[in-house]
Parts: sequence; C-alpha cells; structure tokens
Amino acid sequence: MKRLTLEEAAVFHGHLGPFLTLGYIAGLEALSIIKANSPFKIEAIVRCPSRRPYTCFIDGVQCATSCTMGKGNIKMVEDRGLSLELRDAEGKSVVIKVRDHVIEKIMSMDMSEGVKWVNSRKFNELFIVEQHA
Repeated sequence: MKRLTLEEAAVFHGHLGPFLTLGYIAGLEALSIIKANSPFKIEAIVRCPSRRPYTCFIDGVQCATSCTMGKGNIKMVEDRGLSLELRDAEGKSVVIKVRDHVIEKIMSMDMSEGVKWVNSRKFNELFIVEQHA
C-alpha cells in the first residue's frame, strides 16, 4: 500500500511538528501489525483532546494509513490521552497509545526540538501497544 513520506506529511499538514510525527509513526506501526493492504479495508479511531497541537496527531495518522475524512474511515473521539486504534475488516485491531511522559516532554520543548527528540527515541519509549484479535 502506497503512503506519503513524513516529509510529504509535513507539506500536507503545513509544517513538521512532534505531534504530526507521533501520529505518523503510530500509523505506520499499526499498519504493520494489522498487515493491511488496502486503505478501504481499515478504519482509524484517534482519541485526543480536540485542540492543537494534539489534533496534529490526526494528520500524521491520515498520511501514514491513508485513512481519510474523505473516505470516511477515520474519526476523532475527544479524550484526555493520545492514541490510535486501527481496525481491519476481519475484526483485528490494535491500539497504540502515546505514553503520558512523552506528551509532557514535547510540550516543554519548541517544535523542532520536539521533532528531534521524538525521532531519537525507540518506538517502545514513545508508545504502548495493545493488540486485539
């Protein structure tokens, strides 16, 4: 399945920021776990506060997974945390949650520092993964 690069996601979004980057990384990992081969057979549910910069995570997810508002296979649910749930047509799903300390850390940095910090971390330092059959 073809997808945008992170650089292309930054063009779509308007800039490269840490929340966009987190959404993009989470989206790629969710796709690899689900083993999705078509953007028409998956659905993304993003849970986050409905304000910037948290909603920037959504654009990262859209660019990584090809789940879009236009296709109607992504939705946002107001929540205090930051997570992605990706489901396939067979009922397989994965939830990828951003660790709370990650959000606190990047909120204390400027945008470019936050991106560098996110990109310098291992996946498991940034996220918690929950798989569901």
